[in-house]
Amino acid sequence: MSQTKPTEDPILVVDDLHVAYGRVEAVRGVSFTVAAGSLVTLVGANGAGKSSIINAISGLLKPRSGHITFAGSDITRTPSHRLVGDGLVQVPEGRQILGTLTIEENLQLGGWHVGGASAEALTQTYERFPVLGDRRSLPAGSLSGGEQQMLAIARALVARPKVLLMDEPSMGLAPKVVDEVFRVIEEIRASGTTIVLVEQNARRALRAADHGYVLQTGEVVHSGPARDLLADPKIVEAYLGVDAAR
Repeated sequence: MSQTKPTEDPILVVDDLHVAYGRVEAVRGVSFTVAAGSLVTLVGANGAGKSSIINAISGLLKPRSGHITFAGSDITRTPSHRLVGDGLVQVPEGRQILGTLTIEENLQLGGWHVGGASAEALTQTYERFPVLGDRRSLPAGSLSGGEQQMLAIARALVARPKVLLMDEPSMGLAPKVVDEVFRVIEEIRASGTTIVLVEQNARRALRAADHGYVLQTGEVVHSGPARDLLADPKIVEAYLGVDAAR
């Protein structure tokens, strides 16, 4: 599949974002832009503020200050359900599927804000994720962890996102399953969907990304083309951990 090249115009702009939990400031003055059609990754250790940034963008958290612009509109205070309908969709950390509902019912819920999952959307989903098609009538809770992650991604895609926010999609998965998750991520990006990826697996995330931002204690400490960050031994040693150096 040919890869869609990112455009110069940003589809998402985060400007001087601050997020706090009570008196604890988790995100301190973070700014970055995301070009349409690109894959941007936020990497860093636990507690660096990555998920707080994603949740603020998606409307799940209210920032203390700063601005978030999506497709030219200020969405800083826009509730999450409206953002989904506008094309800003999150794959949450921990998957958060509804285990007692069937796989297909989970997918139908994913399309709720765009009028439901169309027959065409379901067909495309089952072609991309055959295991979901084969087991569509079974409870989602019967899936393995890796299969549940695929369902979480598929549920988000049914909503026809312009920008897909992915929060730790490889967390807790076996190495072979991680390979499959990143294959799907790269396929989604190649189809033209913009992706903002939050990942602890810095090496894999930077290998897939166009641009990367390294976070430490709520601040961006390094940024640049992903390949340059991955090739810098000082950044790898100081911020990305042993896994990134392999």
